[in-house]
Amino acid sequence: MGTRPVVLTARVTDAAGHTATASTVLAVGQPALLGWSPPNSTAGDLSAMLARFPSPPLVRLYSPAGAGLASWSGSLLTCAPRDATLVYSFKDRPATLDVAGWLSARPAAWTAPIYLCWAHEPEQGPSAGDPTPVEFQQGWRDLAAALAGHRRRREVRLLPVFTEYAARRSSTWWADFGQVAALPGVDAVGFDIYDTGYPAYRSPVERNDFALSTARRVGKSLVVAEWGIARKASDPDGTQCARAMRDNMTYLRRQPDVDAVSWFYRGDCNLDARTPERQAFVDLMG
Repeated sequence: MGTRPVVLTARVTDAAGHTATASTVLAVGQPALLGWSPPNSTAGDLSAMLARFPSPPLVRLYSPAGAGLASWSGSLLTCAPRDATLVYSFKDRPATLDVAGWLSARPAAWTAPIYLCWAHEPEQGPSAGDPTPVEFQQGWRDLAAALAGHRRRREVRLLPVFTEYAARRSSTWWADFGQVAALPGVDAVGFDIYDTGYPAYRSPVERNDFALSTARRVGKSLVVAEWGIARKASDPDGTQCARAMRDNMTYLRRQPDVDAVSWFYRGDCNLDARTPERQAFVDLMG
């Protein structure tokens, strides 16, 4: 059971035509959302996913290095459902972008919150185009500062997203990257979680313990920004995988501090030809 921010706005007009507006934000409890990320963040792939799974509670999208921040009037975001929670990642350094202006330009028709992430999965290193630990920490301080005091700050939740398998296997991960989760202005903690490299499906506890403990270490909620389970060779019909998917979401929805989960519909996590798993996903998404 996570929470979602709900903005309540009251507008009053007196007899002379003067208008006053006031807003407040309430944290409303809800089971963790389950949505999806298209194979690629293009208008074509997004439209195809909306044809597969209309009215998703959550959509994850990203902009690659050099693309800046996606325009609200561009082909990608105009295709996105405005009432779905958006997890949006970008790669260019916050100090080089007008992040505050981007948030100011958000159309009023977008009613759901945004989880905003910079430098998603930073652990791959500069050779893969990722920032160094020092650059990563500074970039997150810059992003938090750019939005501090913004009049629409309540509409966005800052979300660093890490790589679960890399983080749990590195003795220096917290000092290098994880400490960003504790920064003032960071609202939630994200992880990408897969079962790749494990001979059997992990239990929900095994799969999520590191991510949950990290989020709880800093007193913030967890978002699983990418999730996927490839079918194992020992499970030719996919029934065990479908059960693992159901068990995982049941477990996460029992936690008091999990906001959302996004299935990455790509590669060996594409469910088009995996009937049991696809049905499980549809049932779980609701």
